[in-house]
Formats: sequence, C-alpha cells, structure tokens
Amino acid sequence: MGKTLRRMPPAGMTDIIPVLMGVFMLLLLIVVPCSSQGMGSSKAYDQRGYDYMGSPVSSAESGNGQVSVAVPGYLNPYTGAAGWDASAPGLSSSSLQMEQIDPASLGLSAPGGSSGPANQLYVQSGSNLAASGTVSLGDSYVLWARAGGRGNFVLYDYSREIFSSSVTAGWYRIQGAYGDFAGQHLYRFFLGGQASNNVTVMVSSAGYPTSYSLTGRVQDATGEGLAGVTVTATNSDGGRFSTVTGEGGYYAIDVASGVYVISARLEGYVFTQTTAQAVAGMVSAARPIVGTPSGSRAASAYLSPFAASPEMQIK
Repeated sequence: MGKTLRRMPPAGMTDIIPVLMGVFMLLLLIVVPCSSQGMGSSKAYDQRGYDYMGSPVSSAESGNGQVSVAVPGYLNPYTGAAGWDASAPGLSSSSLQMEQIDPASLGLSAPGGSSGPANQLYVQSGSNLAASGTVSLGDSYVLWARAGGRGNFVLYDYSREIFSSSVTAGWYRIQGAYGDFAGQHLYRFFLGGQASNNVTVMVSSAGYPTSYSLTGRVQDATGEGLAGVTVTATNSDGGRFSTVTGEGGYYAIDVASGVYVISARLEGYVFTQTTAQAVAGMVSAARPIVGTPSGSRAASAYLSPFAASPEMQIK
C-alpha cells in the first residue's frame, strides 16, 4: 500500500492565520457594540435640520394634537466652546421678563387670532406675530407665547434652557431678548410635557465689525453713533480691554470667553453700562451703550441696559 501524503500549507501561512483570527475578533468587538446602539426602546435624538446644534426627536403619541419631546441635557450648542452659563448675562433667566398680556390689546395680529392653537410661540415683527424673523447684532426683539394651560413654562434656545416660570392659560409677552451673537436662534417652549412650535430668529452682522470676538455700538439718545468714545470691557478676573469707537459708533475687541462689563468714556457725556458674554468661535455682541450730554435732565436719571436698547423692528 502506498503512503498517504498530507498537503502542507504554503510557507509562511502558519504565521499569518493567527494574525487574521486576531484581526477578526477585534472587528467583532468594535462593530457589535456600535450596531446595538439603535436597538431597544430607548429614545434617540435626531439632529437633522439643525446642523450640529442637536434637536430632540418628537412624536405625536399623546394623541391630543400636541408633540411630546424628550430634551437631552448633555447637548452643547457650540462644539469646541466652553459650555453655556445659564446664569450669565445675555439670554438668561435674569435678563428675560415675562408678563401676561393679550397681543390684541396692543394692536398686534396673531395667526388664528387671540384664540388660536395652544402652546404656540411667535416673534414680534412690526404689528404681526410670526414664526421667524431677522434682526441685527445688538437689536432687541420680543417673543410671544400662548400657553394652553397651567404648569411650568420652560423656554429653550436650541437645547439650552434660558427661562422658566409658572404660568396659567393665556398669552404672555417675553422681553429682554437681543441679538447677542451673529447666527441663528431657535426657540421652543415646553409646558406640561408638551412642546410648542419652533421659532427662528436670524441675527445678521449689519454694520457691526466681525473680525473680533466682542463687538458693540455706542450711540446717543436719538440712536446716532458716537465716534471717539473710549470703551472698556472688564471681566471678573480683573482683565481690562480697551478700544475707541470708530465711524458710526461701532467698536470691536478681541477677548477670551467669559462675561464682561462694558463701560464707555467721553468728555462731556454720561454713559450707561452693559454686559455681554463672549463665546469662543462666535462673534458676540453687547447691547448698545447710550450716551447723554453731562448736565442734562436725562443724564441725571439712571438708564438701565434695557432702556438703552429700544425694541427694533424685526424684518
């Protein structure tokens, strides 16, 4: 009987096989956990339509025509920037004021009239209430909300909570918002587990300089820009940054992220002060500073930052 010959693997294959098996096991460890993230009944969050800002998925499972939304608390609206400080100046609960008032009593027109759908949010545009608008840096604008019932009203700008208050059914005016950075705001509120519609406010740079991180304007009581005014931004760490306003009263300062008190100085004038929050990677804006000639009756009165920036018409 002849001998049975065994086929031997080519030279080097005995060394390659263990390596291939190791690579295969490594791929299993990576792929399986990733593919399982979409499994189960937990809620997912959808970012479609909101760039990288993040937006929660909504569903109409409640059956009452409203939208139930779960709000993620970990979403940061600015990639690579320091997290928002909800207590800082700008759009925070300390600078927004809410009062119950019917827009019809002020001659304003709302979609559907004063008895329109519940849990609706609008931005004031002239004598109308709209779902979107455009303002310039530093301009003030007004939001309107129609609450469908009693509960805790929570207002968001993207995923950031900026205001909350207990409300009853009815119309509410929300003042204190302004164009604090060049870009888009996306507002919605939640009441009793129900979400309102989205409202967008686009903030354009207009005549403001945008080559530095913090910009603003100094003007007189009539809205005319004041040139040659020394502007100083001071933070809580004692840092001071100064510049001089140019034509039109505009100024711009390159500062680090943080909260700043903005003051102005020009012989013969008394100025209001304002505050601003600079955010890394953004063009942030302070509210306009108003100057009044020294010795005038207006100069002897206290002028708040809100009085310094009258409500502007939204385009």
